[in-house]
Amino acid sequence: MKNTTKKVAKKVNVKQATECSINCCSTGHKIWSAVALAGLFACGLILGLSYREPVTTRQALSAEQCDAMANEIVNITTQGANADNVDVLNELQERYLSGCAGSLVVIEKEPVSVAEEKSEIMSTCSRIESLLKQRLWPEDSVNYIDHLTNANTYSSIAENGCSENADMYKALALRELEIATALQPERNMDQGDATLVIDTFKKLDMQREAEEFLDKMKQLIDPATDFILKMEQIINE
Repeated sequence: MKNTTKKVAKKVNVKQATECSINCCSTGHKIWSAVALAGLFACGLILGLSYREPVTTRQALSAEQCDAMANEIVNITTQGANADNVDVLNELQERYLSGCAGSLVVIEKEPVSVAEEKSEIMSTCSRIESLLKQRLWPEDSVNYIDHLTNANTYSSIAENGCSENADMYKALALRELEIATALQPERNMDQGDATLVIDTFKKLDMQREAEEFLDKMKQLIDPATDFILKMEQIINE
């Protein structure tokens, strides 16, 4: 009986010890499993960040920077690309595409290549008009000689500029003559003034008007004979 009791007690102790050992090992496994999972997650996060493209590589720009760059691109494109600004334009476009992803630059005029720009050289007559117009005095000048000079300049443009613009510059020359004579009556003009007027009429192919003006000057200012002969030679050339 005593032996039987000891055997039962021993079995109970073995069972309790076994249960305790199993429970203890189960808790340890859970802890280590949690640590392992956490470690795997951390490794995955680190690897993911290492393969992610750095912000500095993308050169992300602010909205204000993108707007300013877009405006500069539009300005250069509108003016037309040339040998001086084509490199700047290309660099701006590359920076805009890399730093302003998703933004849109609206350009109404297509960029002009350097080759196309060189092929569109200004015609000679247009260049003449452009250069001669730089001689013009302000239209609101109150000095009559400025308007006489403008009349002579416009007559030069009409004579040497583009033929399709000749009538317009002829009208402008006559308008300047009218303004000049309003500011300074013909009777108060000198020989220098008369020379400008006659030369203007000559370049406008208005020989009759030039002769009439010279006849009027003969009566008003009584110019020297050599001056009259010179003016007549200019008119009749």
